[in-house]
Parts: sequence; C-alpha cells; structure tokens
Amino acid sequence: MASSNRLKTLLLAIVVVALVVGGLGAGYYFASATITSTASFPVTWSVRPLHIKFSVAQTFSGSAPDSFTCSQSVSPVTLLASSSQPDIISITVSPTSFSSCGSTPDNIVVTAACTPAHQDSSCEGDQYTGQILVCGPSSYTCLQRALVVNVAVTTNPH
Repeated sequence: MASSNRLKTLLLAIVVVALVVGGLGAGYYFASATITSTASFPVTWSVRPLHIKFSVAQTFSGSAPDSFTCSQSVSPVTLLASSSQPDIISITVSPTSFSSCGSTPDNIVVTAACTPAHQDSSCEGDQYTGQILVCGPSSYTCLQRALVVNVAVTTNPH
C-alpha cells in the first residue's frame, strides 16, 4: 500500500514537471522580436546620413559626432552598431546606452575602423555602410529610423 502511494506521488510529480517544462517551452516559442512603429516612437537624428572619411596613410579609423531624440520618452535605450562588411570595417558607437531617450538630445560618437586584418590599403574604398539602431526598453524592441553611416577610406593623407 505504501508502495502504491509512493508511485502515485512520483507519477504526480512527473506530470507536474512535464506541464511546467511544456509551458515554459511554449512560452519560448511564442516570444518574438518586434520593431515598434515609426508613429509610436520615432527617432530623429541631427545628421542623417552620417559620413565618416579617413585615410589609411594617417590612421586606420575615423569618427563623427551625432545626436538623436525620441518624440516620446523611452527608458532605457541601447544603441546597436553594425557594418555592411564587418570583416573589413568595424563600426562602433559611444556611449552604447542611455537611461532614457526623449526631447533632450543624446550625443554619440560613431567610429569606423579598418579591422586588424585590413590595416593597409586593402581597406580603401567608399562602398562601406553601417547603421546605428536605437533599441529599448527591451532587447526585443528597436525603434525605427536607424542612422545610416557611410564610410570612405582613402590612401591619400589629405
């Protein structure tokens, strides 16, 4: 009899664990990334597109400042930088996050650099692009109107 009660308890525990695992698994499948509509939280950049030009004869990177505002307050925000050709040109942004985005401009500096494998004339070109995306308040929500970054690399020191 005691063995039968233990078996029932064990079976009940297995069913509860299966339901919990099944429920969590279903929750993960239904989670999805979304981009909020431009009408909800538009981002306005002071310079758009941003142009960065530098010479590999002098340095392997160049920077340019910019700023952005949000028409509705969003807290917090994180900036994500990406490059069209990350094996040749890296694009970074500093700072990478702000406690909030609203009507007061948030100032950033965008830097484009030749990757270590291309710190020579093989980095030269004007076909490089990138973007800076404002995301928040969750990692699944990014705001429309990414900043387009155009990068030109020359071998001419001037």
